[in-house]
Amino acid sequence: MQPLESLKQIKNLQMDYYMSAHRAKQEGKLIAYLNVFTPVELLYAMDIFPIYPENHAAVIGVRKVTKDLAPAAEAMGYSMDLCSYPRCDIGSAKLGISPTWGLPKPDLLITSNAQCGTIPKWFEALGRMYDCPMVLIDVPQSARGESDPAAERYVRSQLQDLIRVLEQTAGKALDQDRLREVIRLSADATALWTRILEAAAHRPAPITVFDQFISMAPIVSQRGTQVALDFYKAMAEELEERVRNNVGAIENERYRFYWDNLPIWPELRPLSMFLAERGINLVTSIYTWAWAMLAVQEDDPLTDWTKQYLYTFNLHLEQRVSQYVELAQRYVLDGFLFHSNRSCKWLSIDIPEVRRMVNERIGVPGVILEADHNDPRLYSLESIENQIDSFLELLETRKGAA
Repeated sequence: MQPLESLKQIKNLQMDYYMSAHRAKQEGKLIAYLNVFTPVELLYAMDIFPIYPENHAAVIGVRKVTKDLAPAAEAMGYSMDLCSYPRCDIGSAKLGISPTWGLPKPDLLITSNAQCGTIPKWFEALGRMYDCPMVLIDVPQSARGESDPAAERYVRSQLQDLIRVLEQTAGKALDQDRLREVIRLSADATALWTRILEAAAHRPAPITVFDQFISMAPIVSQRGTQVALDFYKAMAEELEERVRNNVGAIENERYRFYWDNLPIWPELRPLSMFLAERGINLVTSIYTWAWAMLAVQEDDPLTDWTKQYLYTFNLHLEQRVSQYVELAQRYVLDGFLFHSNRSCKWLSIDIPEVRRMVNERIGVPGVILEADHNDPRLYSLESIENQIDSFLELLETRKGAA
């Protein structure tokens, strides 16, 4: 494997981000916990420091300390059947153990029920732990994401209420000029992130999905800052140089796969090495593409945020299958690795049907891997590797027959 030079910055960027969070608290600045699709641009425009418990939980998984922290939440009564993200994050808060020196106490929690049903309950638990108010953006769901003017008015009004809450909490009005500046930085970073993802369409792909997983933290938590813009500019330029020189992220790329659902955070390195040794490059995933869809217009961001909440993340079955088919064709995929994620039942329950429909439409097969995105007690890496090897044998047989 050939690591990206620009990606070597990510560790320091993340350390600086969490140190800045603690420093902001010490200096008396306001802290808000967000879920990943909250309009972070509003927070930066109001000089409120945004923190993501989901990102914190992912860091816990990458650093392999889930086994130390999740049991603490389970001892508090949280079932092992619940998502491993909140179990890790709540266990960390309970024990005071964290790879990021913990998270500073929030002044406000902001979340929605558009992403899944677990996150609002997780934030309610954090609200009780920290005696902190919570804003919930309630997002109606339509069966196929069709236009719903009444729902748009409803969500937009809640975003207007959110701005009023931020203004009351900060004791100042939202500076529209500052908001436009942050939105421009956010849009520029999002455009660069899109270029990064599109680079993987080249063969050999200059980047893997594992690289995307590692590098996505700033597009989530620092969208709207110069830090994120500079990082992704360097990364995009390095990838485009690789494309010009036909430099692949792995040696001898033979197969191009899609990764479905969240990563298995504790296994990023062993899985990436395992696949690279077999000439398999994971080149794309809807999970990383989500943050290429978050740019908004400066003149009327509320309309764009409203439609994102209602339509962009409403992955009904037909829309989801259509996206997989489009990505398979754009990236010339040989197969799908479907992560049936025990923690994320919302994205996993229909995987067998998705696999069937995709295979029927374009003939690209997939294998379903049973795992969990953060808790290694709930899966076997050896079993996952054996499944991938069996799937590879199937593809080799099909290739020989063809």
